[in-house]
Amino acid sequence: MKIKNKLPILLAITILAFLFTGCNPENKIPIVTINDKEFYMKDFFYDVYLVENEGNQLEKYYKDNLGYGYWDYEYEGSTMREMAKSSVLASVVMYEILSDEATEKGMILNQSELSANKSYINNLIHSSSMEELESIGLTYTVLKSVLEKRALGDKYRNELSKNFIIDENAIRNSIDKTAYKEYKTESLYIPTVTGTGPTFTPIKEEAFKSAYKTMLKADQELENGVEFDALLNKYSDLKYFTRDFIYGDNTPEKVYQEASITLKNDEYSPIIKTDYGYYIIHMLDNNSSDKYEQAVQDAVQAEEDTQFDAVYNKIKDQYDITINFEYWDTVNIGSITATIQDE
Repeated sequence: MKIKNKLPILLAITILAFLFTGCNPENKIPIVTINDKEFYMKDFFYDVYLVENEGNQLEKYYKDNLGYGYWDYEYEGSTMREMAKSSVLASVVMYEILSDEATEKGMILNQSELSANKSYINNLIHSSSMEELESIGLTYTVLKSVLEKRALGDKYRNELSKNFIIDENAIRNSIDKTAYKEYKTESLYIPTVTGTGPTFTPIKEEAFKSAYKTMLKADQELENGVEFDALLNKYSDLKYFTRDFIYGDNTPEKVYQEASITLKNDEYSPIIKTDYGYYIIHMLDNNSSDKYEQAVQDAVQAEEDTQFDAVYNKIKDQYDITINFEYWDTVNIGSITATIQDE
């Protein structure tokens, strides 16, 4: 893979300004060139949209609940922003290569696959709006082109995967099922603290007593066969939670876990108190294999990804790929679609 720097920094910044005001066609600068075919920012918009849509939601959650941002959070020496940017670049290159290989092999999308793409676009438009999508460069034509390329690339990848050798039984046997034993619970809950983590304030003593009295009434009615739904409708201060956990993880409090693991299926706990409130727990499944099956599927997928990477890298080596890092480095993932949307 070649690395080519074409632009002076000032020119790159100038072009970036044009990008944020609609990507003037007279000022398009290629980011990637693959076998003399040039790819511009418009070819990246869909992948950028995907990572920013998810990342900006996480940015808000991280700031509201953890006190720091998602985009600049570092993991193994790289920020989430840097990793997202790398994934966007890798995705655009990969789908161009895979779709090119598919075309070389005479593969095309059938009517069902084309219809699925059209439905996806319509759903995307319905969930936001065509005006909003067009404001970030995702015109119907751009969406149709990129999604058909991705569908064709995925179709070729599936064809390649037919030659992979994956022993699912061996993978399944290599994973300790007991380590993934999952408890599925639901509970009625009244908080005894206020605020959000990591700082909580205990409620007043009178509120403590009132909360416990309500839990006593709910507990008695449960013994008489009343369902959770009816209790939630009757007592406004009751809250409802579902909690699935593997014993020893950090999902629910330890007290909650200890009370749960003693329950048989469909059994209710007595009232328990944790650092956060009063609970009555209902055991839904005390031996769920869902987490184990997910671990198996994740391991199978990881093995398939490993085998695909080996094949794909050999194919990629046959292509002449030039990346214009001097321009790409000026692109700030996390603010592109947001900046355009706000204008």
